[in-house]
Amino acid sequence: MTSGVTWATTAERGSAAALRAMAWLYHRFGRSVSSTLLIPIAAYFLVRDGKSRRASLQYLRRLHASPEGRRAFDREPGLLESLRHFREFAINIFDRLCVWTGEADRMEIRDDGGEYLSRLAQEGRGAILLGAHLGSFDMLRVLSERQKFKVNVLMFTRHVAQITSFFERLHPGAGLRVIQLDPGSIRSIFEIKACIERGEFVGILGDRLGPGEHGRVATATFLGRPARFPLGPFLLAGLLGCPVVLSLCVRTGDGRYETVVKPFTEGEVIPRGEREKRARELVEAYARSLEEACCRAPRQWFNFYDFWDGDREGG
Repeated sequence: MTSGVTWATTAERGSAAALRAMAWLYHRFGRSVSSTLLIPIAAYFLVRDGKSRRASLQYLRRLHASPEGRRAFDREPGLLESLRHFREFAINIFDRLCVWTGEADRMEIRDDGGEYLSRLAQEGRGAILLGAHLGSFDMLRVLSERQKFKVNVLMFTRHVAQITSFFERLHPGAGLRVIQLDPGSIRSIFEIKACIERGEFVGILGDRLGPGEHGRVATATFLGRPARFPLGPFLLAGLLGCPVVLSLCVRTGDGRYETVVKPFTEGEVIPRGEREKRARELVEAYARSLEEACCRAPRQWFNFYDFWDGDREGG
């Protein structure tokens, strides 16, 4: 089976290749023409990347097998549905490209629940924004710029170096606020603590194990099967005593997005002896919320690897 490290490296190469192709199309033909060419691009990667194709079908079929998820499909998902899944990923990258070329004003974002984040920002209370590889985190960043609150993103940059540098070249003044995750150091924890104390938000994706998280995991039921989630973000919340908020932004149409904001905790310091128990309860709540989000936007979860059975050697 492919380890998470190998998968991340492969995914970066594929995403970087897609970005280069889309950037060329966008600059040559503009948005309207380029967006129609995303289907052949998605078909190319569907045919070329067998592991991602199998992972896509696995996810779609498990979603179809759930009572709520079945409503999103006319029949059991096959290759055509997987193509739609890949196309949605291509649209996600394409819209990200538009944002990073300085055209964020072309994106319409319906802000449902964003007033909660605005209230926290006005009160000077930092929070952990718990996201997922679902929808577009870049659109949440756009929303933060519009509403004048600061979002920092915890990121293992070693495996997304090509993609990060690509976007920085497109829009050097964008100023992506990145906290680099170093598995061998606790420096990132102190950086997160400093951000929270300044009343800033820290975005962390909670649906993929990172490097060095071999033992810091929790198992929760996700789409009817046990799946492993990182425990670190939830332990960190109990340590820092800050609010934890599910924060997603899903696509609802061409250039249109909608926020999903759901508070998990209002922020209280958890005694050390109770911290892990509370963190595992939050993982369960997160897994249920992620299921709901997948049912709401079934083709917008972009973890293209064996989420349930593979990657037994760690993230």
